[in-house]
Amino acid sequence: MYRLSRWMLELSVVCGVYSLSLMALLGWPWSGVLMLGAGVIVALKWNIRRLTTLGSARFADERDLTNAGMIYSKTGLILGHIQASSNRIGALCSLFRRRIKPKHACEQALELLNRDRARLVRASGAIHTAVFAPSGLGKGVSLIIPFLRECDESCVVVDFKGENARLTAEHRRKIHGHQIVLLDPFRVVTQTPDCFNPLKDIQADDPLAIDECNDLAKALVERAPDEKETHWNDSAEAWISGETATVVRYGEPDSRSLQTVRDLLSSPERIEMSIQVMRESDAWDGMLARKGGQLAHFVDREKSSTLTTVSRHLRFLDTPAIAASTRDSSFDPALLLTGKMTVYLILPPEHMRAQSSLLRMWIGSLLKVIIRGGLRTKNNIHFILDEAASLGHLEIIEDAVDKFRGYGVRLQFYYQSLGQLKKCFPNGQDQTLLSNTTQVFFGVTEMGTAEMVSSRLGEHTIIVESGGTSDGGSWQRSMGAQLQESAGHSYNTSSNWQQQARKLLKPEEVIGLPPRVA
Repeated sequence: MYRLSRWMLELSVVCGVYSLSLMALLGWPWSGVLMLGAGVIVALKWNIRRLTTLGSARFADERDLTNAGMIYSKTGLILGHIQASSNRIGALCSLFRRRIKPKHACEQALELLNRDRARLVRASGAIHTAVFAPSGLGKGVSLIIPFLRECDESCVVVDFKGENARLTAEHRRKIHGHQIVLLDPFRVVTQTPDCFNPLKDIQADDPLAIDECNDLAKALVERAPDEKETHWNDSAEAWISGETATVVRYGEPDSRSLQTVRDLLSSPERIEMSIQVMRESDAWDGMLARKGGQLAHFVDREKSSTLTTVSRHLRFLDTPAIAASTRDSSFDPALLLTGKMTVYLILPPEHMRAQSSLLRMWIGSLLKVIIRGGLRTKNNIHFILDEAASLGHLEIIEDAVDKFRGYGVRLQFYYQSLGQLKKCFPNGQDQTLLSNTTQVFFGVTEMGTAEMVSSRLGEHTIIVESGGTSDGGSWQRSMGAQLQESAGHSYNTSSNWQQQARKLLKPEEVIGLPPRVA
């Protein structure tokens, strides 16, 4: 079928070229003049050189995007589209290149008849991505949902409203063959949500189990980015880690959960009993006994204040919905490594602040599962962190940005402004994220973000013309023996050109861009 179509198109092209040649011969010499003029214009177009003395920044054109693999790629976050120009001669020549398959040759030739030549632009080479756009401008509709519908690799999706799950979960199950996990403790999307118990993946006889408990405690204790007094949070981590390790080592299989840890830390009698168990234990080469000895040093007011801090960090567990969601696991998170699982982390906006520790626990635990899977060169796992500011400053996220690339971790951060990022990563820590991500900005309304975008775009060289004109006249009459008159007139004009540097876009121009221009 395509071979016949190709043959007919080739015949049409040959007939067209023959007709044009005949017309050129009949119209000679005027046709020759027109051809010469067209050749000169094309030559001038190709030889135009941009001034680069004071800056060489420019916006990428279709050729740049094609060379970067951002137009015809089938993978990567979709950034938008451009109206592509058509290479008519190249498309027609493809019909006669036998190394091009008939199907592709016909498609390229027939593309000339398509008036809509929009081309999708993708961040195909990006490892991690940071998107900055105000609320309500369609980050989900424009970026997240198209990515989830096209990407066939494993994903972990922060989904506060449940919209992403409603619009993409069934598609990913049917089209990509994924196991769909809905961690939805408040039943926003489903009445039969999945559940996840991070302690279930920690084996009591694993020599690294106590390290896993330490990492989990670190994720549960939310710290201020510019924390000055660290003693109370450090102490809270020690208590949570010690009690978690005790539950992992000595708890019954059905009771190894954070709910049991919370029960222990809520009862003075159980606290004393667990410390005694720790001090008498030889687990993990005596490391658990060492933890028990450290906790025994807390007395009186220090102990009371520390346990109050612990309670503050674990109070998110004190609801029936979260208790049901964390007592057991309904799925094996290690299946993320196969490339055939999508996990939706669903929390309604009204519970976002109160349950930020739950979200941190989910993200931190799933990242640890991936790290335990070892280095990989395929089956990447994408973490789509919508409203990433709700995570606060999570150390494992900071590590993932610059250290977990080899494990297949790919992060997508969604912030409303640079201010949110700096609040989570103050004192220059935000530069680590910016240095290791591809940034996307649209709908910028805040001057600080606009100045950063303007600075990143750079400067280009422009020609500035200056000059002036002067016009003057004179007239003189003298009386004497003879009447004499004289007149004069002068006119001067001057102009000069000089090169100047100008920002590709000034901050006010960045703010003035249409909200859908990225």
